Amino acid sequence: MITIVTFGLPALLLAAAAFWMRPRPEDVPRPSNAASTAVLLVAWAVAITGFNPAVEHASDLLTRDLAKLVSNVLMLGASLAVVGFLFALNYKPGKARAKLLPRLWLLALAIAVMSVAFFATPADRRWSSPFTNAHWGQAPATLTVYTIAYVAFMGHATYDALAQTWRRSTETDWRVHKFGLQAVTAGCFFVLLYLLYKVVNAAASLAHVDLFPGGPHCTSLVTPYRCAFSFTAPLSGVLLITAGLTVPAMAWPLVKHRLTAWQRQTAQVMAPLWQDITAVDPDVVLNTIRSTEPDLFLHRRTVEIADGILTLEKHRSLAVQKAAREAVAAAGLSGAEADAVVEAAIVAGAIQAARWGAADQDEPAPLADRGSVREADLDEEAIWLRLVAEQYTGSDIVHRIAAAHQPPALDPA
Repeated sequence: MITIVTFGLPALLLAAAAFWMRPRPEDVPRPSNAASTAVLLVAWAVAITGFNPAVEHASDLLTRDLAKLVSNVLMLGASLAVVGFLFALNYKPGKARAKLLPRLWLLALAIAVMSVAFFATPADRRWSSPFTNAHWGQAPATLTVYTIAYVAFMGHATYDALAQTWRRSTETDWRVHKFGLQAVTAGCFFVLLYLLYKVVNAAASLAHVDLFPGGPHCTSLVTPYRCAFSFTAPLSGVLLITAGLTVPAMAWPLVKHRLTAWQRQTAQVMAPLWQDITAVDPDVVLNTIRSTEPDLFLHRRTVEIADGILTLEKHRSLAVQKAAREAVAAAGLSGAEADAVVEAAIVAGAIQAARWGAADQDEPAPLADRGSVREADLDEEAIWLRLVAEQYTGSDIVHRIAAAHQPPALDPA
């Protein structure tokens, strides 16, 4: 199982990195965070490969426990890749590079200290040696120095990741993004558990106590039981952090596609209402360059309809409003749907009155609270006007009331 996990996951991560860096048409720009995402995925893929039994065996053939040094160094590099990815998200490129540079020097220092401590330790006194396994309390001090360097850098990187994800989680309203950041936080918890294991194990050796006995290699995710801390905990952290940082980014194209489809559909639903309003009041059409971008087109149409409703205020009939409310109550409608039916009926009556050149209402029906584009969010306004447009074209109540209140029979009050 360990072999499958430590070969299968890197393959998936490398495939995801290739997806982000795939060639694109000249007119399609690469996402700004594509490079940092690819680096993150490759770094974790390499780090997980370092835990593979075949890689560990090949490393240990060179010198005892070299696999431990290799996997630890790869983990440090992967942790810095996470920090670099978060800096790329949270800061402009120049500032992100400035913040990352000192951490690169710290990484180089940590790797140097760990390498010196590792090779300064005699092979027959390293972690998996018979002597150290039998006399854990007499492990060389160089192994403790190794652990301190490793834990210090990994702890600093984990703190960086927690600080950055916490900052982002308080600023985002996108649920998928928030879920991803929470996954990163959970991943950092597993990394901290792993670091705690390292510290406790080092302290136990100084106290001549062997708290985590077992062979040099893991036979499963939890056997010997130290593997739950030395292998499964960091691997879980890797998976959660990688998924939390990359899944929301990879889900964005799907979300964008759905949003674009909704924007196009909403603009189409609004078209009949927009056509009738602009026919009686062409001045509401904005004198700006027309755009085919779905979001800009929808926002433009939303503003023009909202402005048209404002200019038709003088034709908004209280009689139509009263009849619409009675019909809505009789039909058992409530909430936003009922409000949209009433507003659609009033707007339909106002459009008819403007076509006929009817006299202004002495006391116009008030604008719907949901329809104030001046104070409301433009996206929320689009949602509201879509409801009104749907009722304008599809509601029997609106059609019936519009037919019963033809100008000049519109009552002024």
